[in-house]
Amino acid sequence: MNNFYATVEAVRDPSLRGKPVAVCGDPAKRGGIVLAKSEEAKKCGIRTGNVIWEAQQKCPDLVVVSPNHSDYSKYARAVRDIYHRYTDKVESFGSDECWLDVTHSLKLLGKTGKQIADELRVIVKEELGLTISIGVSFTKTFAKLGSDYKKPDATTEITADNFRKLVWTMPVGNLLNVGRKSRMLFEKLNIKTIGDLATFDVDILRTHIGSVNADHLVSAARGEETDDVTSFTDSSIVKSVGNGTTVPRDLVTFKEAHQVMYLLCEEVAYRMRKKGLKAFTMSLSIKDTDMHWVGAQESVDEASNSVRTLLEVAEKIFHKLWKKEPIRALRVAASNLTTDKRIQLSLFHDGAGEDRNDKLSEVFDSVRRKYGTGAINYGTLLGTDFDLEFEVVDEAY
Repeated sequence: MNNFYATVEAVRDPSLRGKPVAVCGDPAKRGGIVLAKSEEAKKCGIRTGNVIWEAQQKCPDLVVVSPNHSDYSKYARAVRDIYHRYTDKVESFGSDECWLDVTHSLKLLGKTGKQIADELRVIVKEELGLTISIGVSFTKTFAKLGSDYKKPDATTEITADNFRKLVWTMPVGNLLNVGRKSRMLFEKLNIKTIGDLATFDVDILRTHIGSVNADHLVSAARGEETDDVTSFTDSSIVKSVGNGTTVPRDLVTFKEAHQVMYLLCEEVAYRMRKKGLKAFTMSLSIKDTDMHWVGAQESVDEASNSVRTLLEVAEKIFHKLWKKEPIRALRVAASNLTTDKRIQLSLFHDGAGEDRNDKLSEVFDSVRRKYGTGAINYGTLLGTDFDLEFEVVDEAY
C-alpha cells in the first residue's frame, strides 16, 4: 500500500488530498518523527524517520497529523479481505504489505498474474480510496522487489527472462534481509549489486556470514528461492506475542532499562495468559539513538507465561547486547508458543518454581480484572516515572 498511513489520513479527511502530509508520533513521548508521508511530502525530500522540525524545514507547508492506528488496522484488514477474493494464500508482511500466491487461481479466473494485479489495484482504489503497487514474479523475494520498483499505483512483472536485467542491477541493499551490517560486509567484499551477490562464490560468503544466511541470500538473488506463501488457514495461528515502546527519555542505566523491560514483559505475559499460551523462546531488541536495532533470542526448557521467567531471559539477552549506549526503544516478544498444559518438564527441573509463578500470575490477573491493570505490580517499579505507550508486535503468519 502506497504511503499507507498518509493515504488513509487523506481518505479520512479529503481536504488533505494533494497536500504535503506527514504522519508523526508525539514529540513529548520521543515519537516525534515522520512515520509516513504523502507523495507530495516525499517530493520535498521528506523521509521516514526525519524528526518533525527537520521535515518542516524541508517543507514549510507540511501538514502534520497524529497517527490513528485503529483506522490503519481497519483499512489493512479491508485490503486483505479484497485479496482473499482471489486466493486463500495471503501472507502479511507488516501492516501494509502482503504476499499472495495466485498460482491456482490463474486457471480458475482465466487471468494472468499481471491481469489479477491490475484488477486488484483498480478494486482497492475504487472501494477504499487507497493505491497499491504490486510485484508479480515467481519467487517471494522478486515479487517484493517488483512491488518497490515503481510507485505509486503500478504493477511490475519480474519474469525468468527479465530478472537479470531488472533485479541484478539493483543495489544489494534492496534485497530482503540485507541489513546495515550485511551491506557493510558486502562493501568490503565488493558486492555492490544483487547481481554481484548472485554470482559471488558461495563458499567464501559462508565463511563470513554462515552457511544458512549465505545460502538463503544467494538463492534469493539467483531466483532459486522456494519459500511458500502461508495460506489463510495457517495465518490465524499466533506465532509470537510481543510488545515494544519508544521511551520518553534515553535509558542510560541498567535499572532504567530493567524497569521498561519489566513493563513490556508483564504486558506480553498477561496477553499470553489471556490467550492460553506459553512460550519456550524469548527475544529482545534494542534501538539506540542512531535508530539502529540489535536483537537476539534465548530459549528455555520449560514453556512459561510468567513475567518473572520472561524477564529473567530478557535480562540475560540484554547483558549480551547492551554496549552501554543510550537506549531509545525496546521490544520483547515471546515465540515458540504452545497451548499444551501438559508440558514435558526438564529432567533437572521439578517444576515447583514455575508452578509458584503460575499461581502468582493468577492472583495478579484476578486483581487487575477487578481493579484495573495498575492496581498491583512488583516492587521493582517503585520510583519509576515512565509513561509508556505500547506498540503491539504480535505475529500471526
